[in-house]
Amino acid sequence: MFILTILLQLVSYGIALAIPYFMLTGREASHFYFPLYAVPILLLSYFSGPMAALGMGLLSVAVGTGGVIFTIRDWENGTPFIYLVHMGWLWLLFWMAGRSIEKKDLEEHRLEERIEKLEILSSENSKKRADLESSCNGLKERIFRYSQLSSFLDELSPSLNLNEIQKRIEINIRKFFGGMGDIKVQLRIFSNEGVLQKRDPLDQWIYERRIPLLIEDCRNDPRSSQKGRAGSLVMTPLEKGTEIIGVLEVNTAQSYFWKEEDLRFFANITHMISLAATNALLYEKVESLAIRDSLTGLYVKYRLKERLEEEFFRASPTQSPLSLILYDIDHFKEVNDRWGHTVGDEVLEKVSNLILKSTRETDFCARFGGEEIAILMPLTTGENALLIADRIRNKIMGLKFGNESLSITISGGVSTLKNEILKAEDLVLWADKALYQAKNSGRNRVVLA
Repeated sequence: MFILTILLQLVSYGIALAIPYFMLTGREASHFYFPLYAVPILLLSYFSGPMAALGMGLLSVAVGTGGVIFTIRDWENGTPFIYLVHMGWLWLLFWMAGRSIEKKDLEEHRLEERIEKLEILSSENSKKRADLESSCNGLKERIFRYSQLSSFLDELSPSLNLNEIQKRIEINIRKFFGGMGDIKVQLRIFSNEGVLQKRDPLDQWIYERRIPLLIEDCRNDPRSSQKGRAGSLVMTPLEKGTEIIGVLEVNTAQSYFWKEEDLRFFANITHMISLAATNALLYEKVESLAIRDSLTGLYVKYRLKERLEEEFFRASPTQSPLSLILYDIDHFKEVNDRWGHTVGDEVLEKVSNLILKSTRETDFCARFGGEEIAILMPLTTGENALLIADRIRNKIMGLKFGNESLSITISGGVSTLKNEILKAEDLVLWADKALYQAKNSGRNRVVLA
């Protein structure tokens, strides 16, 4: 376009220079060639602008004025007037061309404004479309998640084990969010002492405020950084009536992954999880009551017999060490008669707690009778069992009961697996004989059979 404009300008100036030449040398009358100035005026008006066209108009006036001067003698034929008329309509042509160009420029300006507005509208529409598509995708995801809640509830309902519930929650949450593999789910149940025993600031926060929590970037939150958390997490309280029984924590390594709508979603499913967790806790409690003594927390006697059979069956073929301690609280009937059954229960409870804290996880502690307590100790020789039993006996001597005014002693008998013991019940008989010997020897002692 630039080259074409230059060529047209050159043609215009060429025509403008040629016209005077033909006016002087041409065969036709000079006023015949003069109107040809309309061509360069129009070309320059459209391709070079109004100033170039004005210059060409002034040039045509100068040439026309010269024509009038040279033809003044031929005024009878009207030649000077012809020049004047030609100059007039050339200026009219210049004015009309200018108006036309102004109108064209105005239309172009309006068109550019319309194009700019259309581009703005197009950009806004594109943004709105992108937002709408994003909203639609988010809506589809939410519809998918909520459509899965029925099957999620069906999976949780039969679960009566907290570990199994946590595993099923994690599997389903990954399904809800497109199968992401780095999602970690923790289902924490608070103890009787509550969240204070957990020493976790976020658990403390949930426990006190009783509302869901969203942390977009754990690295920027001092509460979460204390426990080495990273990424983004959502926490919601598990409620049982008006009581906070635990917390659901869902964590992903990607920062700013969870959004407010996810927080609302987890708050909704937490009601289902709370119900499942409550059922599991009740089941555990009922099961525990069936196998544990409600006062002491020790296993009941029939569970001891079952465990004794299992351990005896495991140890007998290889003669692996297996020992049994049988305790009896000295003068326990006198404690009940003199101090009352409330103090008697306190004695049983405190002695049992001390024994549980003084034994290993692999040891099996059970209430054998009224005031008799048994400890089954796998992989423990008789000598080691005797040392442990005597250490516990010494600790019990330091306990105080009944407003710190009563102390007690215990006697113990220890039996261990040996050739004379042919069946599990024999281990109990030998421990009972040793206990009888300890009592007859003055009590407050432990005897190895």
